[in-house]
Amino acid sequence: MNNYKWALVTGASGGVGKETATILAEKKWNVVLVARSQDKLEQLKNELIEKIGIEVKIFPCDLSKENAAQEVFNFCEAEGIKINLLVNNAGCGLYGPSIELGEKTPGMLKLNILTLTQMCTVFGKDMAERKSGSILNIGSIAGNQPTPLFASYAASKSYVLNYSLALRHELSAYGVNVTCVQPGYIRTQFDNNCGIVSEKYKRFSYKNGMSAYAVAKCAVNSVLAKRSYVRAGFTNKIVAFASGLVPKNFLAWCISKSMKSLTN
Repeated sequence: MNNYKWALVTGASGGVGKETATILAEKKWNVVLVARSQDKLEQLKNELIEKIGIEVKIFPCDLSKENAAQEVFNFCEAEGIKINLLVNNAGCGLYGPSIELGEKTPGMLKLNILTLTQMCTVFGKDMAERKSGSILNIGSIAGNQPTPLFASYAASKSYVLNYSLALRHELSAYGVNVTCVQPGYIRTQFDNNCGIVSEKYKRFSYKNGMSAYAVAKCAVNSVLAKRSYVRAGFTNKIVAFASGLVPKNFLAWCISKSMKSLTN
């Protein structure tokens, strides 16, 4: 047993979650890894223990199911672990006309909004009682504007930003920090997972995207510095600033035209 603090990272089996867990481990944090794939979690656990020597616990879990957040919290309690840093990275996207996405949308909203909120609630309450801790919520630049063909996803990330900022002020009185990081395009499997088939879009996304490591590094540095919210990447900062100056309805029209040109 060591005296290192504990971080919990959701969506830790790949992409930004895996890189975040690795960076935290390198900074001598013990980590609890949560994701659906037990095999990938076991592999990452073994890598971190062998290379760095910190403590690692894994909890394979589908976070979109009912009471998942409470199950994760109960696991930590049973292991005698007090979480000092909660990283809500797990999430998913959906591409396509909203009226054609059918039953896929509620599941995405459950993961991106409800589960994140429940994780913040159960772990945030424990942190408030101990008067110590930090929460890092991974949002998206898409949450700053209406985004046709990503309508529900973008709206869910708007919730993540505004909820995080409000929660930050609620928990600050208890010595608990909340940070939201907004990446843009990331060079992961996001495009494939959300149903994009356009090679033109994928080339654009890759060209303008950040690596998962770069996003994770920005996210970790931001939460450890107790920043309120951060747009990851210089270009994303400029885009977010510029989009804030444009009327929302006109912005939605522009994004719609852009999306159609990339996907048709």
